[in-house]
Amino acid sequence: MGEVCLNTPITDFLLHLPGTFFARRHLQHHASVRTPTEAEHVNFGSSPIWVVALFATNGVPVVIADLLFGLGMAPGIFLAFAIYFITVEEVHWRIHLGEWLPPVLRASRAYHLAHHARPDARFNIFLPLWDTLLGSMGK
Repeated sequence: MGEVCLNTPITDFLLHLPGTFFARRHLQHHASVRTPTEAEHVNFGSSPIWVVALFATNGVPVVIADLLFGLGMAPGIFLAFAIYFITVEEVHWRIHLGEWLPPVLRASRAYHLAHHARPDARFNIFLPLWDTLLGSMGK
């Protein structure tokens, strides 16, 4: 099943807004940590349609801004978004299933699993940029 998320302030908000479809799916992920079904709930895009929805949700503002201001940056932003999505999927999988992480990301495991211990803080997977900027680091 997996969860639907991509670690932006908008998706973090939707994943943790009680009672929403996204929050229910995200709770499945939280409930599966350290259980035999954990691997089934680790991936973010549980099906291709959800991956398309993630790109559309995050991409509509980019396309609108690109068209309004004629910046020509949308293709580069979509490429960066795709690379980031693949990286997040891989790192998240490795964090949860105890797989090897590069030395620069080893602290990410404890950081992310702290979110599972306290779901009202540390929303980012491995790069605490938004947690730092928005004050959601917790204690």
